[in-house]
Amino acid sequence: MVSLNKSDRKKMFSAARRHRRHRRRRAPARTALLATAVALLATLSISPSALASKDLAPTPYMGWDTYFGFDGHINEATILEQASNLVTSGLEHDGYRLIWLDSGWWTGSRAKDGQITVSSTQWPHGLAWLTQTLHAWGFKVGIYTDAGPTGCSGTDRGSYGHYQQDVNTFAAWGFDAVKVDFCGGDDLRLNPKNAYTQFEDAILHNSSHRPMMLNICAYAQPGQVSTGYPSFAASSFSSYSWGYSVATSWRTDTDVGSPSGITFADVLRNLDADATEPLAAGPGHWNDPDYLGPDLGMTDAQFQTQFSMWAMLAAPLMISDNLPTLSRASFATVSNAQMIAIDQDRLGRQGTQVPPADINVSPATGDGEVWLKPLEHGRYAVALLNIGSTPLAIATTAQALQIPRAGSYTLANVWAGGSTTTSGPIEATVGADSTVVFVASPTS
Repeated sequence: MVSLNKSDRKKMFSAARRHRRHRRRRAPARTALLATAVALLATLSISPSALASKDLAPTPYMGWDTYFGFDGHINEATILEQASNLVTSGLEHDGYRLIWLDSGWWTGSRAKDGQITVSSTQWPHGLAWLTQTLHAWGFKVGIYTDAGPTGCSGTDRGSYGHYQQDVNTFAAWGFDAVKVDFCGGDDLRLNPKNAYTQFEDAILHNSSHRPMMLNICAYAQPGQVSTGYPSFAASSFSSYSWGYSVATSWRTDTDVGSPSGITFADVLRNLDADATEPLAAGPGHWNDPDYLGPDLGMTDAQFQTQFSMWAMLAAPLMISDNLPTLSRASFATVSNAQMIAIDQDRLGRQGTQVPPADINVSPATGDGEVWLKPLEHGRYAVALLNIGSTPLAIATTAQALQIPRAGSYTLANVWAGGSTTTSGPIEATVGADSTVVFVASPTS
């Protein structure tokens, strides 16, 4: 576990708050872009979810990815062990049914005709056998490539010049999803919208006629790769404005961390980035703030907050860790049925932050927030979030949240369990780096 002193924590949270203010100043321009896109779609009488392979995820997909847990060091035995754990632990039953092979499944080698060749030592039965086996266990399976000729490891692990050929191969092997990174794309200064549109076109025309999800991993913030590059329009901050038309999901900020660790400040940064465009998300097309990182440096409370807020965002829930070593606390977090239900709610509405004027925080440190997510059947998820280092009393009311008027409301406490009845007040003392989540239902 990473240990942070008070000075480090103060720097982290100061940076997170500066980022929040910066993103909020930028939000109107991004919202205008989204409004233009929605208006255009209305003119064409086309709904975003009907445009491409997005119909494959009517609710945010859930599963396990290899990256944080194994850093590219994967093989057939690794995948089968993790899949077996998903089944025996009950996580597959909870909804974690997508297994994603990230970077490291392939060395980048090709035959003379350009066909991908894989290691028989790494995959002794072949990848078609692997997907068939995992399908028989009830899983969907994803695979990784890059829009450029190289992947983020700097080796020849990309699909540039081979989009249709590689997609045909992935489909023939039986894969259900493709994550397309952009490290090699950035190296070539490719236009992400054009590259991902071409890749989705390859998916739609694959020789096996196999439906496959596309995850856009144009991860870079403006200027992150080099001075002035990428531009805002070519960065992760802009993917929402076109990603819904070609993909099932798109990254909304850079990585929350790496296999060596994750910091809570970066989780908060990605929360804010993802939250700037809630209307871009909906059934079949989702904002993606990156993977869940249990046991990688955050405290139990911090990881529970990441999970809570990813669910409030209606984000894909992809665990990235060595599952048999998952701590008891982390397992309890990722298997919480009520929190999963909030993420998987069929309305597909992304939660939003409530204006500070509609909440009361004591002491008034600026670290208390309230988030609201509409749910089916007239219910609402309400998250009281404390991003500070000391406990806070956070309060609001059903009336301030504009929850339909009722004589009383039932508040189900997602993490603590149990429920209470209120005439309107919704409040709790929230620990440092923690989140209290209620499901509010009008009862009379």
